[in-house]
Amino acid sequence: MKKYILPFMSIAMLMAMASCSSSDDEVAEIKEESKLVPMTFTATQESNAGTRTALNSDNKVVWKTDDKISVFDGVAGTDYNHEFSLSSDEGSTSGSFTGEVLNQDATFYYAVYPYTEGATLASDGSVSGITLPAEQTATKDSFDPNAALMMAVSTTENKNQLEFKNAISLVKVTPKFSCTKIELEAAEGSSDILAGKGTLKWNNGEPTINFTGDTYNKITLTGSITQGNSYYIVVPTGTLNRMWKITFTADDGTNTVYTRYCSKPLTIERNKIIDLGVFETSSLFWADAHRGYKVTYEQEVDFGITVEIDGVNKKVIFANANLTATGLAEKETDFGDYFAWGATTPWYTSYIIDEYGKPKVEDDNWEKTGGYMPNNAPFFYNSTKYTTGNTLEEADDAANVKLGGDWQLPTKEIWQALYNTDKYEWQWTTQDGYNGYKVTSKTDNTKTIFLPAAGWGSQTSFDCVGSHGVYLSGTADSGTRDYALNFISDFVTATANSGRFTGCSVRPVRLVAVD
Repeated sequence: MKKYILPFMSIAMLMAMASCSSSDDEVAEIKEESKLVPMTFTATQESNAGTRTALNSDNKVVWKTDDKISVFDGVAGTDYNHEFSLSSDEGSTSGSFTGEVLNQDATFYYAVYPYTEGATLASDGSVSGITLPAEQTATKDSFDPNAALMMAVSTTENKNQLEFKNAISLVKVTPKFSCTKIELEAAEGSSDILAGKGTLKWNNGEPTINFTGDTYNKITLTGSITQGNSYYIVVPTGTLNRMWKITFTADDGTNTVYTRYCSKPLTIERNKIIDLGVFETSSLFWADAHRGYKVTYEQEVDFGITVEIDGVNKKVIFANANLTATGLAEKETDFGDYFAWGATTPWYTSYIIDEYGKPKVEDDNWEKTGGYMPNNAPFFYNSTKYTTGNTLEEADDAANVKLGGDWQLPTKEIWQALYNTDKYEWQWTTQDGYNGYKVTSKTDNTKTIFLPAAGWGSQTSFDCVGSHGVYLSGTADSGTRDYALNFISDFVTATANSGRFTGCSVRPVRLVAVD
């Protein structure tokens, strides 16, 4: 859950730069030091979500005794970064900061919280050399003050007044168990940045942070994280792509790790609190080896179906979207990708939806010459590995290869169990402009999935899109065919068969042993 100021130089910094062996330098140092004059600023903070050292009961941020800010007096390109400390009004949203500046008569001043040694002001008013830390200290009912980046710019009319604006936001979590650390991490392989070195820009009172180096896609909260209390992670504005995750390492003697993945993007707005809620060890939302990390609990649907496999009763869990080359489709109405039976990748790199709502693959995007045809099918001519009734092994099962865990293609028996109209209603309908069947449990109408009529792939085109649906099973039929779920608007069969070279939709399932 990761994102200005006017230049001054403290006496200590000036002395450090002076040479102790030269009397001329000593005189120059005294002259330079004499230019520094005392000054006091009144500093206020935004009271909305608040992003500072302490939150009160109204989620307002208040100043603390040890707070310090950097103040710059408008001399761009210099190192005059003046340190100002809170001198009064501790515990208030408005505080007095005192220090010394080089130019008491500057037209206006820039300021940054927290004080950042080495930060510099550029001619465009941006401040470089700031850091949003990837490791933050857990603070009960609050956040790490070193991460709470804010910026202020005074006006010519009120040059001693600094109205700080937050450059970042807060992610709130409340674990019901004690932890040694909490980690908020962007999706694997994404370009999302949560922390690092960068530049703050005033941006007309909407401060932003631009990361320029030493970036991280994970923020770690460490310290004493006790059960039942809330903690805040300071994060930059932006969007986390789907499949970002939050991980808790329990303080239980064995450091048990609990991870939750989120299938929806997380939009982070400046100066907001994003409450992720309460986390308990008994929750069903944790990722596990059986579910894998590409599917979350929210993406599963349990219709109450059980099947017997090798003498063991197993509960069937359906995914709520079709399979793609990288995981599950984002929406349940998405077609997903098209897989031949036994092929673990589609035979194109990508497709677009044309003006007629039909998938279209550009000629140079076909990875298999000729597309969906017998010569490309792994188990069409060489079909002896899978004879009637055999099921695909993990290495040949697209759902398992793409999702991991216990995911697989449904067997013929699973499709038959779902197409039990005594227990499940099958309604031909249109969602988001796409035709398909909505399947709903008759005993619990919250249990539902949508199967879009995505048609099928034949050679280098897609046929009957919007009117037909063909969903693979992992069960082989005789010869060069396999069993599949096949439907049109007024007919459904769970025991159809199709050629093993045809590009079909895949709706993954997961089997869970019944205690």
